[in-house]
Amino acid sequence: MAKFSFWDKLKPKSRDKAKQKTTTDVTFQNTVCHVPWNLRTQERDGSVSSWEEIEACILGMFADSDEFVTLTAGEAPYHIRFVQAAQTDRGIDLELGIEEGDKTRLMGKDCSQKECMEAFREFYNTLNVWDRTGYKPVEFFV
Repeated sequence: MAKFSFWDKLKPKSRDKAKQKTTTDVTFQNTVCHVPWNLRTQERDGSVSSWEEIEACILGMFADSDEFVTLTAGEAPYHIRFVQAAQTDRGIDLELGIEEGDKTRLMGKDCSQKECMEAFREFYNTLNVWDRTGYKPVEFFV
């Protein structure tokens, strides 16, 4: 079975990206998480109880360009339901799932491995990512 990330589904079918139209006007149904923390990768999807488990998965993503990591919180007091990351040709794509009423909008940025690890750690410790500098609405191909 071939590995793929959910970002692969968003790539343009054509190699001529300059002509592809994009939009940031995309929202998703809010995620429901019935456990305090859920961690999802290519290999796992389940409850997590320690930072060390999360850190190991993030390090695995750094080592495998086909891997992704999504950490979802059972509560979202700061309107961030999840943090997710994957490698792209530009580096690491880090995204926040921001709840807006009954919908979720993705805000993302390219970042370093250090920034990625810090964002996941902060989210795990505080349910927030306080410095949202550089995050912009994620563009989707139409």
